[in-house]
Amino acid sequence: MTMHDAGRWRRALLGIASVALTALVLVLAAVLDLVEPDLAVEGCLALFALALAFYGLAHSRYSSRFSDPGFVSAQIAAAFVLLAWLTYRAEDNPAVIPVLYLVAMLYGMLQLDRTRLAILAMLAAVMHGTALFMLIDDGRRIDLAAAGTQFGALVLAFAWFTYAAGTVLRLRARLSEALGRLHDLGIEADQRASRDPLTGVYHHRHLMDALEREIARAERIDKPLSIARVDLDWLGSVNQTHGPAAGDIALRRFTEAAAGALRDVDVFGRYGGKEFLALMPDTDLQGAIIAAERIRAAVGREPVPEVNGRRHLSCTLGVAEHRKGENTRLVIGRAEAGLNFAKAAGRDRVIALGADGRPTPTGKR
Repeated sequence: MTMHDAGRWRRALLGIASVALTALVLVLAAVLDLVEPDLAVEGCLALFALALAFYGLAHSRYSSRFSDPGFVSAQIAAAFVLLAWLTYRAEDNPAVIPVLYLVAMLYGMLQLDRTRLAILAMLAAVMHGTALFMLIDDGRRIDLAAAGTQFGALVLAFAWFTYAAGTVLRLRARLSEALGRLHDLGIEADQRASRDPLTGVYHHRHLMDALEREIARAERIDKPLSIARVDLDWLGSVNQTHGPAAGDIALRRFTEAAAGALRDVDVFGRYGGKEFLALMPDTDLQGAIIAAERIRAAVGREPVPEVNGRRHLSCTLGVAEHRKGENTRLVIGRAEAGLNFAKAAGRDRVIALGADGRPTPTGKR
């Protein structure tokens, strides 16, 4: 369910609650002899029919023609027409009817801006005043002083609801903004918790969790998965020659270059020390070898202070493709075996283990 759909459902539930509250007030008024039972029954049936009509409209193909505020405004306007009709039918202007106007206005205050609510308040005042005038014109028994006082109090209440609507909307906007910031902070905290503080790439635990998920996915949908064990070469010599700060800079430059050479769907992280791991979903062994060579070439372009005649970084990689039924330990073990072969052959190269378990050298020799 999208956030927009969730919002519409919340508004629908609020509307249902408002209708139920209005019906409950009518029932209680009938029980307390404030209105005739027949009028309460008619009012409840009319409310039910109104709610059913708007529910059907909301789920029809015509619902897209209405904005959410427009739809809510139409609901409230229809409720005001119904309440004016109940006022006329009650004949003696019972005090319970203005309470129902306020229930409808409360619903609107939680949904609409000040301008829309002001228009609806004027509509309600006109509708209620018209119903009272019709009662007087028909010669019904009405206490004019009480009716005037009631009408004035109702108009004042409408004015207050209209003013309060602006405050409610501002509070809702601030709350929405605060929730958005809280959501962003939560994402940022999750990112920080799953990343190595020095290099900014994923740490060991996140890598292992990601590898387990990718293995499960690869076996479920029968897609290839390959990994590469990557070691930054000669980091100890950089630390000894230029100090740990230079080593940290070398590590950061290495990770930026290596991660930049991979796809967005690939996962790259620090396995431990100067050891790193790249996960490549939907990639067979040959594709992983190509990706590993991209990493090696990108890292090889990164300059560092001269160490034993070397002026650029280099890395050594061992590549392995996941085999069905193989767990994380086994596939990493085969990648490390390729890495060890590559180190023994002189570093700064990629070696993959073939199906026969023998090393397949690629790139620089």
